[in-house]
Amino acid sequence: MSENRGVVLVYGVLEVNIMKRIVLRTAAVCGLIIAALAGYAQTLTVTSPNNGDFLGLSNQLKFNVTGASTQVNIKATITGPGGVQFTSENDFTPDADGKINDQLPINFNQGAPEGAYTIDVVAKRKSDNGVFGNVSINVTVDVNKPKFLQFNPLNNSFVKGIVPITVKVLEPNFKDYRVQINGSDIPNNTGTSLVNDSFTVLWDTTGIQFDGSQTVSIRLRDEANNEETKTITVTLDRVAPVVGIVQPLSNIKLSMNSSVSVAIDMQDGSANSIDVTGVDVVVRKLDGTFLARVPRSSFKNTGGNNFRWSGKLRFNRGYGKQFKIVVNVVDRAGNASTTQEVVVTYK
Repeated sequence: MSENRGVVLVYGVLEVNIMKRIVLRTAAVCGLIIAALAGYAQTLTVTSPNNGDFLGLSNQLKFNVTGASTQVNIKATITGPGGVQFTSENDFTPDADGKINDQLPINFNQGAPEGAYTIDVVAKRKSDNGVFGNVSINVTVDVNKPKFLQFNPLNNSFVKGIVPITVKVLEPNFKDYRVQINGSDIPNNTGTSLVNDSFTVLWDTTGIQFDGSQTVSIRLRDEANNEETKTITVTLDRVAPVVGIVQPLSNIKLSMNSSVSVAIDMQDGSANSIDVTGVDVVVRKLDGTFLARVPRSSFKNTGGNNFRWSGKLRFNRGYGKQFKIVVNVVDRAGNASTTQEVVVTYK
């Protein structure tokens, strides 16, 4: 009986050992299956940029990872014209739900060649270097800002009424423009298209309560969101100049062969709103027939918003014993004065 019991004990130990081995092997297999399933469940999704997007100097590659149970390495390889290539990578830790929502910088310098680029994004587990995601994106790189070739109105100019704000642009990948007056939008101030590389926005100045300095801001933007802004300062002037003839006086008769001294006083909206080219002083017959222009000797600001134009008209028998001097003034904004005239009589 003792011998039989020994045999039974031996077989019992063997059975236990065998069972243990089976359990351990099963656990190992299950572990491998679980790890494989976990690896299979991990996903990489790139949310930005998308295929066909434009990239500028500074960009972010945004992505999502799901099903991660360990740190993940994300590596982006950027390849461009002429064999240009560089990488951006980092390690990311998932949250309690196994998710990663993060980004990598994708930056270019000002000298980077523009054109078609490919961004290859690879995701792998840090624990075993197992790759579980690979995304390829085609983009266009544009690192140059739009350029202003021409613009109107010019800085320090004078305006009134409906002001056309016209801009000519150099930008092959144009996206949009925006025009603001004194930091505020005006009607129809944005657009996405150019005509012959130009656009025009009409500014109705009747919406401005007071004349004076106004700021016009023009923003240009390309498809890569590179921006360029032009700020123009103009003077809104809706008041016509006030003009008076100081000399000659109409009730004075001049001696024959005498020259005529002419002095014109003007007042306008600001100290530089009248330009000498806007002052027209002419000699006409009494019926209005043009005879000559009065030669100018000086033009100056006499203080504040006041100006004086001076000239001298030499005696000319062809003018006859009576003629008139006619004065018209147009300021820089295009406001025209009321015509002034005086009759000159020789004895």
